Amino acid sequence: MNSRERMRAALNCGDIDYIPCSFMLFTNLYNQCTTEREYIEEQLKMGIDAFVHVGHLNHTMHEKGILHPEARTSEWIEEENGIRYFCRRIDTPKGPLTSRIRQRDGWPTEKDFPIMKDWIIPRSEEFLVKPEEDLEKIRYLFGPFKDSDIERLRVEAEEAKRIADEHGLFLLGGWKGYVRPNLQVDPGVMGADAMSWLSGYEEVMVLSITKPWIINEYVNIIHEWNMKQLEIYLDVTDAELLIRRSWYETTDFWSPKTFRELLVPALKKEAELVHQCDKKYGYIVTSAFAPLVDDILNAGIDVLIGLDPKEGKIEDLGAIKKKFLSKKKAIWGGVSGAITVELGTEKETEEAVVEALSVLGKKGGFILSPVDNVREDTGNAWRNTKTFVQTWKNYRGKFL
Repeated sequence: MNSRERMRAALNCGDIDYIPCSFMLFTNLYNQCTTEREYIEEQLKMGIDAFVHVGHLNHTMHEKGILHPEARTSEWIEEENGIRYFCRRIDTPKGPLTSRIRQRDGWPTEKDFPIMKDWIIPRSEEFLVKPEEDLEKIRYLFGPFKDSDIERLRVEAEEAKRIADEHGLFLLGGWKGYVRPNLQVDPGVMGADAMSWLSGYEEVMVLSITKPWIINEYVNIIHEWNMKQLEIYLDVTDAELLIRRSWYETTDFWSPKTFRELLVPALKKEAELVHQCDKKYGYIVTSAFAPLVDDILNAGIDVLIGLDPKEGKIEDLGAIKKKFLSKKKAIWGGVSGAITVELGTEKETEEAVVEALSVLGKKGGFILSPVDNVREDTGNAWRNTKTFVQTWKNYRGKFL
């Protein structure tokens, strides 16, 4: 059984030779490589089940979204009392969108001032999109994809398939996180994450309860854009799994009721589209999702990417496993990257891997990974990464 077959079998909850290990994100290693091929082949040297990403639909989506041709943007910097403020105005046929971001810790900069990034949220003095006022303007941030972008994706996907076929590896698309080392691209196929970047947490969460029809329309605008992205990925790539980033679709931000009523209908339609092409749909969420598991499964998600037993507020791994197994759906994760691998001891890392394999690996449907990343470039993190991989090798076939 090669790696591609093993990953497929795990996602299908089928018979496998052993539980696969595939790092969902691995920034430590990625930043040491100069090409995608090198990154993949370095993982293969470690013996883990590397996947190949089919490419990006747009390499600069994080900078200004996909602006409609009728929208125009301008940016400038203001200084007050020694503080720099990065300002943006996007003029649309329905009126302007404006934002003001305070520079902290040297960010943003003239060369790095995107509209979609986690760092925007705590620095925003004025968010770009005010949902109660700007619904008609939002669509101009989610405009049509250019033929040139689609063709570039096609070329990247062809190279990805060559690498995957050469090594017998699994193909994945929809969201990745990095175009190349040190260039992070947050958006892609996504949901409430986009609302958090554009409008902040508080306004969206309050309106989801007090004026849910506004957030429902907001969700639908992003959902329609997702559907266009998914259609393109399904058409021009051979990705076997398409994933949606959903870090902000948890009970830290949504009540189970608002999640079920506002987010699940769109999620279900996206999964149905992917399933029509006989592909899998993955859902990245790493924290505070236990009360939402039934809704996530009922929406048609094939694999939940990101179960973190430390930061994820998951008290009973066995209960989560039982629910996914009953629906023949998969889990990808199992060990905290930030707490266990980056900050823990080798003994703690070994124990966490054994627990993940023994509880989540039973009867298949599991891919082991640190959640959601290994980023800290320290001796401790690298020692624990080696312990993580070696422990997996020692136990990967013992808990099926």
